[in-house]
Amino acid sequence: MSDYIKTIHKSKLFRRVPEEELSDLLEHLDSQLKFYSKDQVVLTAGRRVRRVGLILEGSLALFESDFWGRNHQLDRLKTGELLMENFAVSGSVTIHSVTAETNSAVLWFNIREILTLDETHTYNTILIQSFMKELAKKNLQLYSRLSDMDQVTTKEKLLSYLSKEALHHHSNEFDIPFSRQELADYLSVERSAMSAELSALAKQGYLVTRKNHFVLLKMK
Repeated sequence: MSDYIKTIHKSKLFRRVPEEELSDLLEHLDSQLKFYSKDQVVLTAGRRVRRVGLILEGSLALFESDFWGRNHQLDRLKTGELLMENFAVSGSVTIHSVTAETNSAVLWFNIREILTLDETHTYNTILIQSFMKELAKKNLQLYSRLSDMDQVTTKEKLLSYLSKEALHHHSNEFDIPFSRQELADYLSVERSAMSAELSALAKQGYLVTRKNHFVLLKMK
């Protein structure tokens, strides 16, 4: 654990806690550091999750699995991001599976220890504020994605997503964090159909694109 203290302290959740006091706090939160090799299953759907994960190294893939065992990738979680926070807070059974995309390290801690800290505890307010901010950010990302996926056609899904990215970057020119296949998975569309639609949008003057770089154009 000591090898990762600086990494943990840099995270948005713990950065306001003095580094010299972080080890004691992590012990209070009954923290566990676990390592996963590439392609190893981290969590399976159907489990009741009681801990939140903080990714300290590597990246994880989040999947939704159906009754027949088919997997659909929902997201890629990177170093510094939280994992399973909504399910841990609610005490719900997770409907998602998680696999390590690369060799990864995850710090698991008992979220209920944060939520039940005595009000006089030095870090009660700090931790709750930081956690609620991260939870709200994650939920906003989810609502944004649902808004994109709620569009009927592939064209409208793409325009909805790219429009939000332009707002996020405060520019009509930006890079997206997805490859073509990852973007298709994110929008729940077929890659071939999406690629064809991107070509059509470029020809129609909506945008210019190369790989994950986009320039949005005003229609004349």
